Amino acid sequence: MSIQETDHPTVGQGSSQDSPGPLAKPSKAPPPMQADQRPPIERGAHLLALSTLKNAEIPFVVAGAYALHLYTGIYRDTKDLDLFLKREHVERAMEALHGMGFETKMHDPVWIAKAYANDEYFADLIFSSGNGVAIVDDHWIDEAHPGVIHGLPILVAPPEDIIWSKAFVCERERFDGTDINHLILARGKQMDWKHLMARFDPYWEVLLAHVTFYRFSYPGQRDHVPRWVWDELLERARNQHNEPEKKKLCRGMLIAKGQYNVDVEHWGYTDARVEEVATFRDYRETKKD
Repeated sequence: MSIQETDHPTVGQGSSQDSPGPLAKPSKAPPPMQADQRPPIERGAHLLALSTLKNAEIPFVVAGAYALHLYTGIYRDTKDLDLFLKREHVERAMEALHGMGFETKMHDPVWIAKAYANDEYFADLIFSSGNGVAIVDDHWIDEAHPGVIHGLPILVAPPEDIIWSKAFVCERERFDGTDINHLILARGKQMDWKHLMARFDPYWEVLLAHVTFYRFSYPGQRDHVPRWVWDELLERARNQHNEPEKKKLCRGMLIAKGQYNVDVEHWGYTDARVEEVATFRDYRETKKD
């Protein structure tokens, strides 16, 4: 697998506030790419899914373990293939994959459908994050990076949008913060941080938390996050106060439903997914039906 380097520094990366001091050493490069260890049957199943959607001319991008491998060199042994596409294209994608022998189903109308090649290998058709916040829109497609998977040219989801989606996965059994750290380490100096900041409104505290984890993890590469990003997030935090009208709102449900469910079920807090995220609220009702 490979990804083509077509990135250019974003506006402001060459400013004085982002430049290291005269005694600073160059940032350490990310580690080399690990070998892809997928067995031939898994590669074949994933390649069939990718080529099927390409031949059907359905716009999609690859994320998940494949994107992490392409961007950072880290290989992860997973059985699924994460394909991100707009909600309006999901039904057509399911029809195309079904026509090639995949068993398809809408797993959760809030965010994901699935296509099974067999019991072991499958593709996830993802059109939002599980909390309904990180909706797949045109930017995922328009700003995707060209890459190659198993010899097939494909588009890889922008690292900024991958971070946006992964940032809300903070469950006890799964925390995607490490993936975010590795993406920043490998791609931070090429990323569009203005776009990333815009993505996280109104949940910028989540980005601040992950940037803090990154700074702690890589003290020698803190410059991969532009200084203005850190300064702006800290300034927002300094000026932030209690919001009395949201005294019984739990936004923890946006990042770790399993861990904050007690707040809603027993402590009388309101689920922020229902209160603040229209797509989650609307499609959750569809799921009930």
